[in-house]
Amino acid sequence: MIPVSARIHVAGVLLTVAALSGCAGGPVERITIDTEPQGADVYASGRHIGVTPLEIVLDDVFPMHWTRRQDDDDVGAAVYRRLGTLTLEKDGCEPYSARVNTQSLQQNIKAQLKCDPNYKPPVADKAGGKEPAAAGEIERRLRLLDDLRKKKLVTEEEYREQRRRILQGI
Repeated sequence: MIPVSARIHVAGVLLTVAALSGCAGGPVERITIDTEPQGADVYASGRHIGVTPLEIVLDDVFPMHWTRRQDDDDVGAAVYRRLGTLTLEKDGCEPYSARVNTQSLQQNIKAQLKCDPNYKPPVADKAGGKEPAAAGEIERRLRLLDDLRKKKLVTEEEYREQRRRILQGI
């Protein structure tokens, strides 16, 4: 015979699952995450998943799983739900972060980012379209190249050519 407390718990779980799957029109499978301005990096529970505007499959990004509810009226009850953190970041704007759950993920998300109107992105180097390499990175590459030459893994000509390329990046 199954104890009454176990039967009540199982009944509660079945009601929760039935309620989640029986929402009007069925559960939402995909949503769009967008920002104003667009082009923000999207992080789901700390993992980078793309750039806005972005359509996601909820089961791939915020899968359903068992969690413990921490409400005053039902401390410790297990609940099957989506739960995570959504973070949106864009250079020149304040990061946007929100806790998301099954209910908040039933509709598209549109966030208005607070951006500095005077923000100017870093200027790219005219030579290669890249920002200049940090001094430490250049030193590391020069040391590596010198080690390769000492071990006779590169010719003197290859050494000079690569050294010239590295120094052009300054």
